[in-house]
Amino acid sequence: MIARFRTLWESVSTSLWFVPGLMVFGAVLLAWSASSIDVDTGGTATRWLHSGSAEDASTLLSALLPAMISMATLVISITMVVLVLAAGQLGPRLIRNFMASVPTQLMLGFFLATVFYLILVLRLLNDGRQDGGAPHLAITIATALVLVCVILLLLFVHHLARSIVSDTVIERVGRDLDAAILGLLPEAKVDSLQHERPPLQGGINLSLPNGGYVQAIDYKGLVSCARKAGAVIDLGFRPGQFLLAQGDHGRVHDVSALDEEMLDNISEYVVIGNQRTATQDVEFAVRQLVEVALRALSPGINDPFTAVAAIDRLALSLALVMRRGRAQTAWSDEDGTIRVTGKVTTFDGIVDAAFNQIRQSTTQPAVLIRLMTALVLLAEQVRREEHREALLRHVELVLAAGSRSIEDAVDLDALKKRGALARARLEM
Repeated sequence: MIARFRTLWESVSTSLWFVPGLMVFGAVLLAWSASSIDVDTGGTATRWLHSGSAEDASTLLSALLPAMISMATLVISITMVVLVLAAGQLGPRLIRNFMASVPTQLMLGFFLATVFYLILVLRLLNDGRQDGGAPHLAITIATALVLVCVILLLLFVHHLARSIVSDTVIERVGRDLDAAILGLLPEAKVDSLQHERPPLQGGINLSLPNGGYVQAIDYKGLVSCARKAGAVIDLGFRPGQFLLAQGDHGRVHDVSALDEEMLDNISEYVVIGNQRTATQDVEFAVRQLVEVALRALSPGINDPFTAVAAIDRLALSLALVMRRGRAQTAWSDEDGTIRVTGKVTTFDGIVDAAFNQIRQSTTQPAVLIRLMTALVLLAEQVRREEHREALLRHVELVLAAGSRSIEDAVDLDALKKRGALARARLEM
């Protein structure tokens, strides 16, 4: 099913084994094919190829292989050290972003693939060839791969060093958030609520057998299931929510009974796991940026500059949300009959996820003033009444937090001036 495939791909793409595994497989094919090609090294056009004997080739590969194993071990060790540092300074949930880095996956894969290539070519060489010669092309490729690995080692260290800089992490998570917003929210001109229907009364209680985080929902599959049963499914949850097994998860209407077969079919289209994912959950990426800010504001780190950078990036993504349309809440079958309704992440919920915990976790005037500055900027982007109400509520919350915690009159006055400006723009 589409939802399960997307969830599986999310897990695979954020792993450190998939891309390296593909590259190792490619190295196996390359070693086999290159060793089977016989190249004449006597011409001037091929003078750059290895031209030694089989014994020379075996000696060369026997020297390169231990060096490459040591280099690959060093690369893996450096990667683990960086992951541990990132988990401690930026938060353990940010590890998936480091693991999802394509350059990191490619570089790790290249080192491992080179090791496999050297082992296989050496094995094929030691097994001997019918003509007793050396696979000159394969040996030349092995030498080239080792030379590239030496260069990549320097680039890899540079890449990892930059990857744990807070500004780099914030921008990377921000790009993931923007991608989720563009993928899950329609364009502003698309009115995704045009088929919204008022909630039906009564119905049969929907109780899913498994508990955990809702990672994805296959709405098309649910529409097909509901159409087949002549029912209407009203989901009481959205992707990202935590559910308890056998709880109250919604209602099913227009059926006399919710049999086991239909319940199993509905459960198949709701992917539940032990952690949240970004597959259909905008708030997931929002909370990752918030976690960076909260770590920075912790007493052990006390880095308001990183918190301010996270607030600025959140404001940038919230402005993108305000330029998009509302998320879809109702799904129809081929005849236009609404078969599934559900909850979605609202703008109010996204703003709460972005600003509430940061405001609750700090008494620093610089951070509160920056929060208010972000609200002032977002006030210029208001397009709907829900935007106005959500931002105005947070203006009052930040002002109340500042009045309680800011003792310096100058700082409090700066906060209030920005609050007055935000109010004026929102009440226009």
